[in-house]
Amino acid sequence: MERKNVAWNMIGSLIYAGSSMILTALVNHIAGTDQGGIFGFAFSTFGQQMFLVAYFGMRPMQSTDISRSYSFSEYRQARVLTCLMAVVMGIAYILWNLAVPSSGYTGEKALVVFLMVLYKVLDGFADVYESEFQRNGKLYLTGQAMTFRTLLSVGCFLGALAVTKDLVLSCFVAVISQGIGILLFDKRTSRQIPQMDRTRRKGKEWNLLRESFLLFLSVFLDGLIFAMAKYAVDAQMTSTDNAIFVAIFMPTSIINLAANFVIRPFLTRMSYLWEEKELKGLLREVQKLTGVIIVLTAIALAGAWLIGVPVLGAISNVDLRPYKSGLLFIILGGGFFAVMNLFYYVLVIMKRQKGIFWGYVPVCVLSYFLAVWLVRNSGINGGAVSYMLSMGLLMICFMGQAVYGLRKKKKEVTG
Repeated sequence: MERKNVAWNMIGSLIYAGSSMILTALVNHIAGTDQGGIFGFAFSTFGQQMFLVAYFGMRPMQSTDISRSYSFSEYRQARVLTCLMAVVMGIAYILWNLAVPSSGYTGEKALVVFLMVLYKVLDGFADVYESEFQRNGKLYLTGQAMTFRTLLSVGCFLGALAVTKDLVLSCFVAVISQGIGILLFDKRTSRQIPQMDRTRRKGKEWNLLRESFLLFLSVFLDGLIFAMAKYAVDAQMTSTDNAIFVAIFMPTSIINLAANFVIRPFLTRMSYLWEEKELKGLLREVQKLTGVIIVLTAIALAGAWLIGVPVLGAISNVDLRPYKSGLLFIILGGGFFAVMNLFYYVLVIMKRQKGIFWGYVPVCVLSYFLAVWLVRNSGINGGAVSYMLSMGLLMICFMGQAVYGLRKKKKEVTG
């Protein structure tokens, strides 16, 4: 079962992250870099931010809720509410940009952004099923659902775009196929797990939302920090520049994908180690996972130095020769992000949500000023530097909190 869980988690993560990585590149080839830049911002920047609103930071909480504090139906009801909130926030953002002439929003861009918000919100809703599969020790079902759902929606989107060359229509097709995928591969699969508790206690979803609110704010700020440079490029540069920036961001998806291959299967185990006060065992797991991420980042940096610019340029249909240094900064920042993400999960297991939140707040404020200033003065390469610095600060902050939490717990155990 463990081998099956690891294998399907790898396959699902590969398909999911790989599709996110290459979709903008394929739109560049099929519809041009201007359309690719619009789609890249809608899909991987703002759409992803609204996914985080729908997600509400609940996955690590739900997948590690081994004491069954909340039922599946209570998690699902809470996720319905967060999805509605994400749609409302998305509409408000689009209307605000349409009202500001300097934002450069056309009717087409507004529609593409709105449809990608819907697509990503549905992605966030599917996650409540896939988190429950993981909580029940069936991570392979999560990988299977993610694989088939992603292949269906991405295949329909690219097929529609290739035939019609109409980006808005193709995004609409993607939304419909995403909904069908959830029905086929998530809801139907959930019937295979009789231990999924479908009882619902009145008002429990509100308790769950209150309990996960700090995690939501933390994840939302995390998404803002991660994408701050992208927002700065979108606000101060052209749609073609957006396409270039998305292109040099591609390797971070590979690093995070590879890190998730390793991290996710160990989350439940690390939760038990913490609950059973096996602190040395937990520390060994964290050290081992950190070492794997460092090796993966070093390999990615070497590959980017040797062949990154020509390969990514050919994939994305853009000239990346002036941005080799920016690519290396982005990859190093991606490594920092992967390590930070590992320690984020550790802090969730330790129930240190307040520490996570107060780590994000100052870094988010600082990242805004860094991104605006560096993009204004150094363009795309400046945005890459701002991303790297922000990720490094977050990594140091979370590592420090995790070490403090382990030492405090050790003192409690040993007296």
